[in-house]
Amino acid sequence: MNFPRICQRAFWKSTGFGYPAYVPDSTFAARNRSTFVPRMLTDEELRKFLQAVDALQPTARSPLRHLIMPEVFRLLYGCGFRVSEVLKLRVRDVDLNQGIITVRQGKFRKDRLVPPALPLVNRLRKYAAHFENRPPDAIFFPGPSGRPVSSRTVYTLFRQLLLQCGIPHGGRGKGPRIHDARHRFACCVLRHWYQDGADLDAKLPLLATYLGHVNLSGTQRYLHLTAELFPEITARADAAFGDVIPRRIEP
Repeated sequence: MNFPRICQRAFWKSTGFGYPAYVPDSTFAARNRSTFVPRMLTDEELRKFLQAVDALQPTARSPLRHLIMPEVFRLLYGCGFRVSEVLKLRVRDVDLNQGIITVRQGKFRKDRLVPPALPLVNRLRKYAAHFENRPPDAIFFPGPSGRPVSSRTVYTLFRQLLLQCGIPHGGRGKGPRIHDARHRFACCVLRHWYQDGADLDAKLPLLATYLGHVNLSGTQRYLHLTAELFPEITARADAAFGDVIPRRIEP
């Protein structure tokens, strides 16, 4: 019997019932053994965190941090940006008339357009008003030297503010991490779409484009996280389909 080339490494095996069964090579299947679950701030924790950011005072080493950091963290939590994408923004990239932010050469060297919510655009307009006649090439969130604020500065401040707010940190790799803000944004978007009765599978390409993913696989994992983190979604699914797909009962 001849088999397609892709099946050449597979073999036939007799089952316990005496019937031959085709067993594909295990390397054909994608492996995803990651069990990582992001530690996302709750709504109340995020409220406390942003209050602490808004209360920052300028220092000799960071004379603009009281202006910059509230907007940096709101872009992370409100738009799902990567930290590097926010810190590399230049004046020409932030169109406050159209309300569009251009990410240039983001991850995977992709450009994309990101429209923040109008309240956030209005905040950025007030922020930009503190600076006069900046050239298009100027860094939008400058450090003391005019160069971008360092990611280390943002990470250090993030941990300090968590401590100040009484939000526990689980240690390295357990979070909360700054990148978890991106996970939170994605899950909250999916939650709102679900509550509005939208087809999440149909909406995923929009979210993938907004986040700058190269394909849907990076975005699909948020479907699982959304159902896991927001119990009302699971409850609604059970009410609609519980008699069709019964919940597994653990022993």
